[in-house]
Amino acid sequence: MRGDFTRDTFDPARYFSRVLMQQGRVQLDADWNEQTAILLHYLRTLAKDILGPYAGPADVAGFEIVTSETPNWEIQIDSFEPDKTRQSALKAAINRGSAVIAPGRYYVHGMLVESERTVLYDEQPVYAVGGTSTIDELKSGHDLLFYLDVWERHITYVEDDRIREAALGGVDTCSRAQIAWQVKVLPQDYGEGGLSCESVNTLYRADPGKLRARARLEKPPTELCVISPESRFRGTENQLYRVEVHLGGTVKNEATFKWSRENGSVIFPIRSLSSTAATLEYTANLEHLGRDSRLGLKPGDWVEIVDEWIAMGEKAGPLARVDQVNCDDLSVALKLPDGSTSLFEYTEIDAVRKRPLLRRWDHSGDTKFGGALGIVEQDDTTGLKSGWISLEAGVQISFAKGGNYRAGDFWLIPARVATGDVEWPCELNASGTPKLLEDQPVPAARTPHGPRHYYAPLLLRSGGQTTDCRCCIKPLQCEEGV
Repeated sequence: MRGDFTRDTFDPARYFSRVLMQQGRVQLDADWNEQTAILLHYLRTLAKDILGPYAGPADVAGFEIVTSETPNWEIQIDSFEPDKTRQSALKAAINRGSAVIAPGRYYVHGMLVESERTVLYDEQPVYAVGGTSTIDELKSGHDLLFYLDVWERHITYVEDDRIREAALGGVDTCSRAQIAWQVKVLPQDYGEGGLSCESVNTLYRADPGKLRARARLEKPPTELCVISPESRFRGTENQLYRVEVHLGGTVKNEATFKWSRENGSVIFPIRSLSSTAATLEYTANLEHLGRDSRLGLKPGDWVEIVDEWIAMGEKAGPLARVDQVNCDDLSVALKLPDGSTSLFEYTEIDAVRKRPLLRRWDHSGDTKFGGALGIVEQDDTTGLKSGWISLEAGVQISFAKGGNYRAGDFWLIPARVATGDVEWPCELNASGTPKLLEDQPVPAARTPHGPRHYYAPLLLRSGGQTTDCRCCIKPLQCEEGV
């Protein structure tokens, strides 16, 4: 979640059952958010324990996939699409080789996933950015496995302006977490041994990238409001650093990352974006330039261009460098790094439909990596001696060796002035005590904090036949009089 948060305090290993508010105490966003996380963890765990990894109610189980190979597919479409005009459009699309995704609800890893309308496979936003198989691949006749990809995404007023209360005159308040889903396809040549409904389990990575973070205080402060000169975190304000993978893969494939001291929450809605010449120069007209200089833009800043299609495709947007800032007409001139392709251009109509934005990152971009930074992994296994990358103000990170990274993977690093340190767990010995190396605690190598993707098989097409992979649960029948 790229919101303006102090930190994320929920940890299932601490076994908290609720948050208790005390009278006369300071209220923090982290406490309220942890209460919600505790309740969601309980409900989703309960649903998973009862229903299994994926299941749906037999009478309204959603995400049925209908293709031209489906027996009586025309009757199927008529059964869940009441609109006659829409029925004709769906049937014509199937004849062209597309597939239909039926409405309903389904539970994946305890998360309730809902679709209220019938959707064509190629109507999904991710399809527009090349995130799914093309219609030609569906028409090929090869074996395929349709599956459901489910995750949680952060929604602000930029993505959905209905969040804001109009009576407040445009003031930004709370944001939202949304259950996002996409129907995707595994091709015939995926994995080994041929496709089956269980092939979806291979999508869970066995070796995700891991990160360590440190900014340790050698000696505690002796005076309040004074930062010790020996403090490793030398920032003047509390920060929530976000380290996020930009391009996935491995170090060998030049995986990259970017970072923000504001959890990636500094964003600028785009009204229009167009090229100004036959060069890699663009002008972005924005809704605002930030509340103040700390949350604004200045020449030299690196920004990412993102819209709804890119976000739903779980892809990174292109990075560009701010060249000029024009406060009079709320516009910025952008330059792409050498070797980068052109940006998407947005008219005012596109801006309403795709909700594009600039997201500011705080690293000094490397043009060799398209404005991002190359991931460098540790050479040693101790976690302290080599491979450390400095962010700023004494905060350092290190990627553990042998990671398989995915675009969007992120880690959150709270940094606090009062302690001169970051909040990051240490590795533990078998006895449960912190592991030390040269009298220093070894920062733990942690898997990404998110986003967490969960998968469920929907339909297997094999040898010209189709198999419904969904698990449907019938309601319990009570005996009469009980």
